[in-house]
Amino acid sequence: TKNNLTDITFRIPRGGSLGIIGATGSGKSTIVSLLMRLYDVDSGSIRIGGRDVRTIPRDELHSMFGAAMQNDFLYADTVRENVSFGRDIPGDELRHAAAMAQADFIDHFPDGWDHMLTTKGTNISGGQKQRLLIARALAGKPDILILDDSSSALDYKTDAALRRAIATEAGEMTMVVVAQRVSSVKSSDIIIVLDEGHIIGMGDHDSLMRDCDVYREISQSQMGGAFLE
Repeated sequence: TKNNLTDITFRIPRGGSLGIIGATGSGKSTIVSLLMRLYDVDSGSIRIGGRDVRTIPRDELHSMFGAAMQNDFLYADTVRENVSFGRDIPGDELRHAAAMAQADFIDHFPDGWDHMLTTKGTNISGGQKQRLLIARALAGKPDILILDDSSSALDYKTDAALRRAIATEAGEMTMVVVAQRVSSVKSSDIIIVLDEGHIIGMGDHDSLMRDCDVYREISQSQMGGAFLE
């Protein structure tokens, strides 16, 4: 069998941010699944705060993470229930999470937080769905926030405002952003460029623009060279 990932090594400081970018099938979501221990590594180890994730009780491990994944769903219930997600989270904390997620549209619904969503959130836009899922991930005040292609329906301005709000208000939370858009990972402390399960570039945006041909080509094709200032 072919390894999905080979020779992947990186370290994120507590409160830091990691961006992962690459084509579909390059291994981006596999890294996220391993971090959350949805399955285990065949060799090597993944450590959080020095502890091998295989030694951390699953309930404790899962409570460390807040994740908005590309295949997450909304269900037929109120906005409040979809964001609180069965957790006993006070209203002011839900509102703070929604504000960070740029989900101010909630207040414009006639019923506000009591607005009823249909199954899979078919009665709201794609961008609104993504912001509610991000609010859900933030509402639990996780140690590690994972955004896995979860802002693809947002315009660049909203996406940037979201990342600014999280960076300034989320304290020591570590953030992992998986994306196909350079704009979504550009401000990350460390960016990994993946290709077929291998790291072909690692560094911050400026160093990758200088040293990684693939990253530079992605940036130029998406933004017309707008990041070459």
